[in-house]
Amino acid sequence: MADIQEIHSPSPKAADQKFCFSCGSTLHFSAASCPHCGALQSAASHMPVIAGTAVSGTSNIPLSAGHVFCRGCGVAIHRTAAACPKCGAVQGIGSVSTVSLSGGPDRVTAVLLAFFLGGLGVHKFYLGKIAQGIFYLLFFWTLIPAIIAFIEGVFYLTMQEDEFRKKYS
Repeated sequence: MADIQEIHSPSPKAADQKFCFSCGSTLHFSAASCPHCGALQSAASHMPVIAGTAVSGTSNIPLSAGHVFCRGCGVAIHRTAAACPKCGAVQGIGSVSTVSLSGGPDRVTAVLLAFFLGGLGVHKFYLGKIAQGIFYLLFFWTLIPAIIAFIEGVFYLTMQEDEFRKKYS
């Protein structure tokens, strides 16, 4: 438990503030990093302003591994939570969160398209690679795009979800 840092209860915040996900300190909503612990914060555009929210935490509680502080109300939540279960504040997307709210292409859909319609380049159109999709359409009759698409389907299938999101979102 040497890596778990003891923290103090966050103080209530004003409408133009948020909480640091790492140490729970009160920050201005536009702060890019925490002046107390140096942790990078998500962009302010992802943060809804929740006026009048008071924190009812207990003092000197350790932050469990895999948890962060809600940017809206300051309570401890799991680091992958897309929104706080207490106040509903949307959590930022960054190095801490692995949940993507971008609505980009789905890895499983890309795999299925590559396996079943890859010879026509449908998976390339789905991933936003229009020029490559047209190339697949022009040469589908040679069956070479189908072979390449099958290999790409296996590649997508073995790729980690966060790696896929970084590459294709």
